[in-house]
Amino acid sequence: MIDKTLLYLDYTKLLELLKNYSSIQYVHELISSLLPENDTNLIQERQDKIEAVMEVLRWDGKIPFSDIPFIEDIIKRLNIKDSLLEISEFIALSDFLSVCDSVLKYLKKVHIKKQFIEEAIKKINPLYPLTTKIKQTINSEGTIEDTASYELSRIRTDLYVYKEKIRNLLNRIMESESVAPVLQDNYIAVRNGRYVVPFKPNFNQFIQGIVHDYSHSLKTSFVEPVECVELNNSISIFEKEEKEEELRILNDLTEYARKSLGDLEINLDIICELDFYHSLALFSTEFDCIRPEISNDGSIDINNARNPFIAISKKEMTIPIDIKLDKKKDIMIISGPNAGGKTAALKTIGLLSLMSQAGLFIPASGRPKLPVYSNIYAIIGDEQDISMELSSFTAHMMSIKDIYNKIKGGELILIDEIGGNTEPQEASALSMGIMDTFVDKGCKIVVTTHLNLLKAYGYSRPFAINASTVFDPESMEPLYKLTYGMAGYSNAINVAKNMNFPDEIIEKSSKYLGAQEHMLNDLICALENGKKRVDEEKDKIKKLREELKDKISLIKQKKEEYFREYEEKCNNKLLELEKELDEIKKEIAKKEKTSIKINKERLSRLKDKYVRTESKKQDKLLIGDYVTIRTLGISGYVTDIDEVRDIVEVITGNVRTKISRVFISKSKELPKKDVYSKIGLTSNNNITPELNIIGFRVEEAISALSKFIDSAVINGVHKAKIIHGIGTGRLMKAVKDYLSDEKFIKHLRSEEGNAGVTVVEFI
Repeated sequence: MIDKTLLYLDYTKLLELLKNYSSIQYVHELISSLLPENDTNLIQERQDKIEAVMEVLRWDGKIPFSDIPFIEDIIKRLNIKDSLLEISEFIALSDFLSVCDSVLKYLKKVHIKKQFIEEAIKKINPLYPLTTKIKQTINSEGTIEDTASYELSRIRTDLYVYKEKIRNLLNRIMESESVAPVLQDNYIAVRNGRYVVPFKPNFNQFIQGIVHDYSHSLKTSFVEPVECVELNNSISIFEKEEKEEELRILNDLTEYARKSLGDLEINLDIICELDFYHSLALFSTEFDCIRPEISNDGSIDINNARNPFIAISKKEMTIPIDIKLDKKKDIMIISGPNAGGKTAALKTIGLLSLMSQAGLFIPASGRPKLPVYSNIYAIIGDEQDISMELSSFTAHMMSIKDIYNKIKGGELILIDEIGGNTEPQEASALSMGIMDTFVDKGCKIVVTTHLNLLKAYGYSRPFAINASTVFDPESMEPLYKLTYGMAGYSNAINVAKNMNFPDEIIEKSSKYLGAQEHMLNDLICALENGKKRVDEEKDKIKKLREELKDKISLIKQKKEEYFREYEEKCNNKLLELEKELDEIKKEIAKKEKTSIKINKERLSRLKDKYVRTESKKQDKLLIGDYVTIRTLGISGYVTDIDEVRDIVEVITGNVRTKISRVFISKSKELPKKDVYSKIGLTSNNNITPELNIIGFRVEEAISALSKFIDSAVINGVHKAKIIHGIGTGRLMKAVKDYLSDEKFIKHLRSEEGNAGVTVVEFI
């Protein structure tokens, strides 16, 4: 990028404008070095930081950067061993740390979750101990506090006492009648660090003393009376001690500050960086700038683009333009009448491209997209150089040649009035050759022209597009807009006519304009008017679409309101039903609770009666006795008796179980061989218990099944088989119906490959 390009496109003016938003002189230097980049990562990093600061500004206005003392020189002094900071430098250091503190508190207050702001909060260290020490040592008047050290306090106290002594002594001398004739004035002066009195030149006849100075007229002698010599000497000694102690204090304070040198350097860097991006953000806010996206396909898409310098000069009169360049288009040819805004459009495209590649936000709206060019070159204005005997045309061609020698591909080239200042036919041919060559080398080109052949070139080349700045056909005033796909017409004669130019001149000028030129201009004008009508029709269609969209939106809204009302009614009815159901549940629960209570009381009475009755009938049991378990209806042998807990261990078939004594009765008969001989229950988990009920009537089978299930549950059996056969299917159905209602059964299924056996898994 050449300096001329930055100058032509007002980029250097932009940098000067940005400096007005900064508070630190060093940041002005950083802004001056802010140049467009090719590194997309760096561009986006700058954009991220501007965006972060803009969010801070939207939250609570400006960051408190006012009156920031620049401490770079102080830091340089601290980096020099045995250097001593002055009082003014400590005051500047304290003020700088105060700004750091204010900025840190401000950033914490706004709660912006952006990386740049969060890192700044982490890095800034207000160094409160250093600030406190400086303020304890140096007061706001720029002098060292008496309390800075005990020795300084003592010296200054003695100094004060001796100064009072000498003042009192000098006052007594001046009040003495013996010196009245030679006393020039009644005040105490200080000359060469000595307290003196103004006497007339002939004072020697009345008082002895040392002359330290004379007035300009030599009519006054500033005399130190001999009586004051000793006191003045003492004061001089105390003042010397005071200065030495102050130097020692400043040296200690300097060394203390030197310990925080690293933090001071970090603080300076982050404050400068914040102020730098704060300046860019303030500019962006004032000029309604937004973040541009990087276009990876070479296209440009900017809505309502504004040149900031046009905005400054015209304020509210600024007319934005839309800048569009399709990825398939390499050339934009801007034509139109004089003073219609061609050059302004060209400069706006160039300046916004430079701003985007510098990582700046651009004055536009929507979601602007711009590519990252390898370089940007601009030729704008008359480059005639009299000193080098170059004509305007020659200088123009030399600039184009210079660009040609530099390009490598991927550049943006902006040329104002390409091929101007020479014969139109040759100028057109040369301009087309230049544009063809630049396209072949991989460049994007934007040119302005009045040449009709270049307008035709824009229509005939698939990689080119015409754009025009047009006049209002009725008022003949420029509209300062870019219209794409249409070439502009110069319309110079019509403009002159509109300016009430003499008719005689207009008529004679029109005769000199060739018929073809008339036809071409008329054709362009007709096309322009036709496009205007098309645009009007488009606006009408757009308006109708918006109206239709509003109607659809209204219908949708009414539909949603109807469904909301219907849903609300349903919900209300549901709430009523739920309330009614709750009442029913409460009533049922109340009845069930009463019924359960009654049944529990009945059961309790029966149990008490049964247990008491049975306990009376109980005979004493011995190991080996035959017994019957009444709850199960099975018999067995007593193998063990727990007298304390009244628990009896009984063997029934192959099953050993423990049960309460109250449920056992002594039997005189041997255990009958019943259905449990078929059960084969065992505590061995590797063997699956079985119940064979083939040949049983349904009632018998259900009875046997019930006892089997009880026994299996008591003995902790996990899985069992019920052998019922298939037959008519009646017994199998009854078994499965019964088992499906049992609460202790987790799962039941037919044995694989044998429907006559049901496998039962217990909980």
